[in-house]
Amino acid sequence: MMDTTTSRRAVIARLYEIATEYAGGYGEGLGRARALAELAAVSIDPDLLSAAAAAHALADNWYTITAVDLLIDAGAEQPLIQHHINDLGPGEPFEAR
Repeated sequence: MMDTTTSRRAVIARLYEIATEYAGGYGEGLGRARALAELAAVSIDPDLLSAAAAAHALADNWYTITAVDLLIDAGAEQPLIQHHINDLGPGEPFEAR
């Protein structure tokens, strides 16, 4: 059985991936409405959505703003995003979390 930390990380990773597929245009046929539905199917927890948004905010890619915007529309909250950014630290990769 997965421990809570591993499960949490897996959920955040999936949320991050869905936002990447949408924002980067990598998910064939993945429009905004479908991306939001897929995010909601994984989690509607603002803390988990905010953690994924924070990871995108620190990522070095061209679609960061679109990914963060999508996650905010899905329920990520600005104060929680900032909290997770502070936890991650500048330049720290998502995988280190």
